[in-house]
Amino acid sequence: MTAATAEFEWEVAPFDMARADALAQGCNISPLLAHLLILRGITTPEGGHAFLHPTLSQLSNPYELDDMKPAVNRIMAAKERGEAVLIFGDYDVDGVTAAAILARGLQRFGIKRVTCDMPDRFADGYGLMPDRVKQAKAEGYGLLITVDNGINAHDAADKAHALGLDLIVTDHHALDTTLPKAAAVINPKRGPADHVAATMSGAGVAFKLAYALNGSPNDLDIAALGTVADIVPLLGENRVIVALGLKHIKKHKRLGIAKLAHAAHFVLDEISAHKISYQLGPRLNAAGRLDTGHAALELLLTDNEHQAAALAATLNAANEERRAIEREIHDQAVESLDAFMTEAQRSIVLAREEWHQGVIGIVASRLQNKYHRPVIVFSMGDDGFWHGSARGGRGFNMMTALQACSDLLIKYGGHAAAAGMTLAPEHLDTFRERFESEALRQLGTGKLRPLLQVDAVVSLGQLNSAFVRSLDLLEPYGQGNPAPVFCAVGVEIVPHSMRVLKDQHLKFTVRQGDAQVNVIAFRMAERFYTESLPEKADIVFTPQINTYNNVSTVQLVVKDIHAANDTAVP
Repeated sequence: MTAATAEFEWEVAPFDMARADALAQGCNISPLLAHLLILRGITTPEGGHAFLHPTLSQLSNPYELDDMKPAVNRIMAAKERGEAVLIFGDYDVDGVTAAAILARGLQRFGIKRVTCDMPDRFADGYGLMPDRVKQAKAEGYGLLITVDNGINAHDAADKAHALGLDLIVTDHHALDTTLPKAAAVINPKRGPADHVAATMSGAGVAFKLAYALNGSPNDLDIAALGTVADIVPLLGENRVIVALGLKHIKKHKRLGIAKLAHAAHFVLDEISAHKISYQLGPRLNAAGRLDTGHAALELLLTDNEHQAAALAATLNAANEERRAIEREIHDQAVESLDAFMTEAQRSIVLAREEWHQGVIGIVASRLQNKYHRPVIVFSMGDDGFWHGSARGGRGFNMMTALQACSDLLIKYGGHAAAAGMTLAPEHLDTFRERFESEALRQLGTGKLRPLLQVDAVVSLGQLNSAFVRSLDLLEPYGQGNPAPVFCAVGVEIVPHSMRVLKDQHLKFTVRQGDAQVNVIAFRMAERFYTESLPEKADIVFTPQINTYNNVSTVQLVVKDIHAANDTAVP
């Protein structure tokens, strides 16, 4: 290449200066920060203040959720009768945190015997099954409550009804055409789509039930873990839970969370949504990926320091094992694709019997990010069938594609971006061909490039320390509320400022008029060796404050770059 070319397609959001100025005046903030609020659906000064300053008063009344009152009444009856209660969760972070929140809430409410259980990913699959209901009845439980599952567990609900075991379902997944037979079904998707709690995680729903029982919003720290890890939008009530939950983590330093952070080599004073996503979440998830999620649940419930340290060490070791397995599968997949894949190929379907079923979803996600096309990774289950994990991507609806291949699948489920499926071995080749045809139909034959959404075009002179620090008001960042992304056009790359760090990253300085800013470009060193970088460039970046030797300066973290005046300029 003779000039830097963009790896992404840039899409710059429209900037309504009049609306931004009006909101800026009402909130006493800069017009650029007001513009960022508008892009997040905030249009009034009242909404802006609430978004920038989350408080407990912004939590909605838990009784606004359908069936909350009958659920509380049934649990109250369980307390009066001295019944044992079984909480049935899931093996991922959302399911584990939901179980921990409700267990603590029930105990706080006065339920004497509370037990938590969850399926084994490999032996049981997902969700509550009739056999587990039968077992719960035999074990003497008077009430069974699901968390983060159960909305589609019709067979299990019917079994509970037949056995006379009352069931309360708390879930957040998509509704089926009918609700399961239960004493109560609490799912925010039953209510208005614009309700502040409409997109809550399973942990959030459990938090609301515990809140209704006890009249106080306890365990916000655990709720924040589940909300971030489940990648629900960090808007509305989810944002409040995470923002306040992060403060709760810093202030109270729950033993299990502190020990897990120590295993991840950071202290809880440094906690952020990012550290939950990339440090704590994967460790809590690792138990369920390789075995069961019980160790993660016990870590969140224990008050014993030695037990907490041992459990954190177990989860850390499981995460290291998971990473090693994932890396091996990923490398094998890339080796195969580099040898056989063509640019014209619209999809990737890979299968190996020995690949670990617990990590193929992560591998599929990494491959989708690398190759920018839909990916399905299969491994062979003990039942003799292929079990696949799929990731879609821009312009592709995974469920539409799987529906087109449904006659070949034993079962499948998910949503537009991600799905899982089971396939008989004899149908693999036919499925691969059919899926590729569907990908071609949806994506066409053009070059596949991921989309990079840009909030605004700015000048370097706007990026002073005060403005960059004001962006902290938008945190916590996450799904639906990403870190702001800006574009600066026609910036000069300062001669002789380019440095390669650790053979992977680039560090250089850009200049525009009187403003000069340092830039870091992670994992872009290869472009330095293969491209002649231009004298002037357009860059897309996220600004941050970088502190080194007690000196703080603005630094731009580059996401993409191309030569100024290139045809891809937005």
